[in-house]
Amino acid sequence: LFDVSREAKSGVGEELWGYALTPESREPLGEVALPSGKRGVRSAVLGLVAYVAERTPPSAPGETWMLTMRWHDPATGEDLPDHDESRAEAQAERVRADTAEQGLLEERAHREVAQAEARAQRARADTAQSEVEAAQRRIAELEERLRDQS
Repeated sequence: LFDVSREAKSGVGEELWGYALTPESREPLGEVALPSGKRGVRSAVLGLVAYVAERTPPSAPGETWMLTMRWHDPATGEDLPDHDESRAEAQAERVRADTAEQGLLEERAHREVAQAEARAQRARADTAQSEVEAAQRRIAELEERLRDQS
């Protein structure tokens, strides 16, 4: 249970309580100390420790701190991201993906331009080759005329 109002004035850090539910009752969970010095309660089901932290709302940087419940993973020693952090990371990932996609599109466009330039160069070379062959035929024709006249 997380009481952000702090009205109950008991529990871990005065805002958090943990219980293991049984068919007959609910048994209070003991406090767990985190490496940060904060206290929390460990969920046997999740293997995570819930604790209360303070943070500045993203909509009001530098303003009043608010209480939030966080989850700590003792196996990794790290906190799980909260909703705002997850949303920010997802947005950052979208930006990275969009940037990568834009890079791929630009690379594809450069490749297509290079291919078009190569095709145009081949076409110019083919045209030049055709002109050379036509000139050689004309020379051969003129040489034959000269031979016939002599």
